[in-house]
Amino acid sequence: MNQRFQLFFLLILFAVSCSKDKFSSEPKVEVRSIEPATVYNGNLIKLLARYTDQEGDVDSVYIVYKWYNGNNPSRVDTLMRFPTNRLGIPASLRKADIAVEFEYNTYNQTNMLTLPGVTRDTTASFGLLLIDRTRKRSNYSESNKIRLKRP
Repeated sequence: MNQRFQLFFLLILFAVSCSKDKFSSEPKVEVRSIEPATVYNGNLIKLLARYTDQEGDVDSVYIVYKWYNGNNPSRVDTLMRFPTNRLGIPASLRKADIAVEFEYNTYNQTNMLTLPGVTRDTTASFGLLLIDRTRKRSNYSESNKIRLKRP
């Protein structure tokens, strides 16, 4: 009888451990790509990412940019915090793609983010951090480095 109970307990434990959801309570974000690799005055920069969130309550996105001097960041800043609807992400999704576009050193489109020009050719990367309605933060995910050319 005792062996049956132990076997039953092990089967239940195995079943519970194998049925874990692939989503977690904290949002998760992964930057997938950034284009173009070299950016000239007036170019559009497109950052593509994907996120998952168990509750589907992602509320806002922090966009972080880093300027590099060699291998070390010389400037790290947050463009600002954006509500998800500003970036075109529908509410209550557990999984979605994010596309963020920037104009480089131009103000041609009033509803688009603008990245200021640099005084000399610079290497940069962009990162995302998500926050949900209960103030849980995601992991930080960063793009590959791109080259910003002086206007």
